[in-house]
Amino acid sequence: MKVKTVPASEAAYILRSKLGAVRAWDDTLADMRRGKSTYYGLVLTPYLCSHDGKGTRPYYSLVEIAEFISAALALKPSSTATISLQVREFEVDPTDKRSWKVRVLP
Repeated sequence: MKVKTVPASEAAYILRSKLGAVRAWDDTLADMRRGKSTYYGLVLTPYLCSHDGKGTRPYYSLVEIAEFISAALALKPSSTATISLQVREFEVDPTDKRSWKVRVLP
């Protein structure tokens, strides 16, 4: 049986887009893996771990993510805050070729 999964960062992105930025979802998922956190009593755990060459990484089932979102919205419907990307605009000098580390805002 094939299961569609996403890494933790993508799961956090999906949760943020569907449930809003009420939490730092990357940190919340990490805490849920350790058994230290819940979201209104709900817990989303990884479906499996896969080795990526550096270490094992958690992967979440898309079906379980959808079920978690549905259950969360049933418990707290007002938590669906549609949050857009946090884009900031800066005035920069296009001729400045210094590294990003030393380029400061005027």
